[in-house]
Amino acid sequence: MEGSKPYTLITGASHGIGKAFANLFAERGHNLFLIALPDKLLEETSDYIKDNYKVEVISFGIDLTTENAARAIHDYAEQRDIKINILINNAGLGSGGLFEHSDMDLNRYILRLNNQVMVELIRLFVKDLIELSPSYILNMSSMEATLPLPYKSVYTATKNFIYSFSLALSEELKPRRVHVAVVCPGAVLTNEDGLKRIQSMGWRAKLLLKMPEDVAKIAIKGLFNGKRVIIPGFIPLFIIRVMHFFPVRLKMKILEKIFRNYKDHQPIRLENTRMKEFS
Repeated sequence: MEGSKPYTLITGASHGIGKAFANLFAERGHNLFLIALPDKLLEETSDYIKDNYKVEVISFGIDLTTENAARAIHDYAEQRDIKINILINNAGLGSGGLFEHSDMDLNRYILRLNNQVMVELIRLFVKDLIELSPSYILNMSSMEATLPLPYKSVYTATKNFIYSFSLALSEELKPRRVHVAVVCPGAVLTNEDGLKRIQSMGWRAKLLLKMPEDVAKIAIKGLFNGKRVIIPGFIPLFIIRVMHFFPVRLKMKILEKIFRNYKDHQPIRLENTRMKEFS
């Protein structure tokens, strides 16, 4: 094995919430297997942790949406005898606007990145996780997983998939001492695109806003405390619980009114975007 201890695998580890996860797990003394796009951000994150913490750090640059990306990550881990006992599925992408104007290539990209890659990575590493139990899986969803948002239909559907899949898998793996948790934050400031969306929502989004470091810290604490659903912040938790009691028709009318400003967003094209951590 590369290090004396198993590794924590984190996707989308070069910025935003993923980078915050990397730093916080390093503080706790965890060896890290960092996955992100192959660029200088991944190198900088890896080098910073190596320089500041006494842990092993292995980085693997790859576009997770390419064919067999998850298999390539697993093969690389096997070749270097990297054993995973914590899997953090953080990488994801979101977009907003009228569905009829959306870019189908981007929709496929979002579905692939947010859902398919997560499932593939868990399936490939689940044997390691069982062998090294007690072990942990943390999947990044959103408070929108329980609130189907008009003008963000594809994104919220992928987050609902993550939420449902995580809860179901949690029950399956519980007897094997593999704990599965899902994180459902509100607005998180991770990049310029996220800032624009938050600004477009005005004061409502600011009430929900958290920084990546705050979300990662709450998520790690909840994971090791055995929580299945982790909702950072009182206001997101309150909204989710209250909206649960609204009739579907009324709830959808309220959500459409709140998020109507997304209707006029210019559609994002796949060629103009890159993998980012959205929540």
